[in-house]
Amino acid sequence: MSGYIFSSRDPAIVRNHYIEKVLPVYRAATEQELTICPGEWKYGSFFTTILTECRLFQPWATERFLDNGGRIVAVALNNLQELRGKYDVVVNCTGLGAKRLCNDHKLVPIRGQVIKVRASWVKTAFYADFDTYVIPGFEGVTLGGCRNFDSYNTDVSRHDSAAIRERCESLLPSLKGAPVLRESVGLRPHRDPVRVELELLPTANGSVRVVHNYGHGGYGVTTAPGTAKHAVKLVKEALQTNSKL
Repeated sequence: MSGYIFSSRDPAIVRNHYIEKVLPVYRAATEQELTICPGEWKYGSFFTTILTECRLFQPWATERFLDNGGRIVAVALNNLQELRGKYDVVVNCTGLGAKRLCNDHKLVPIRGQVIKVRASWVKTAFYADFDTYVIPGFEGVTLGGCRNFDSYNTDVSRHDSAAIRERCESLLPSLKGAPVLRESVGLRPHRDPVRVELELLPTANGSVRVVHNYGHGGYGVTTAPGTAKHAVKLVKEALQTNSKL
């Protein structure tokens, strides 16, 4: 998937020094490209990347996990210490659940809302100021968005819906009248910094080795490959330490 990032406010908005070193294409937009969408765009970037639809990816990843011998066990926990003696290492990927499970007050939800519309003619992604984005996907086109800090509201807000449509249709006028497929609200588990670390939790009869991997906010899918590799490295280190005791 290819797309543009436009801004009329700040050149830093259209630059990402981390992903521009990874993506196959990440360059400054030309003067002509800055006129693709209505608006007084002063800064812009063009990029090519991969697209992951979580509604499709997560079932696929779960199936891969099960096919490789993994098991899914549903249990209720009050704390991670309850897992002592059951596993060599516990990897904590509980997202917002870590706020209670780990008593982590740095973890807060950032509410997001998007609209899926049917607009098959949109083939290019667009990002702009005020968290505005239009992303063509496998199941329609995603219009967004919003970032409500420390909000637990999971209801669709008609005010957010109206604001999202207004901003996206101003960015891409051809979206006017596009039928709505669905609207979704999610709570992003935000922590500064993201927690990826090994912790030895003491218990009455010993300890539990825990590798934490949570707090990615709205960038979980983007950063998951990197943080997962680091978490695996920490798991291996924990197992090696355990074998020497």
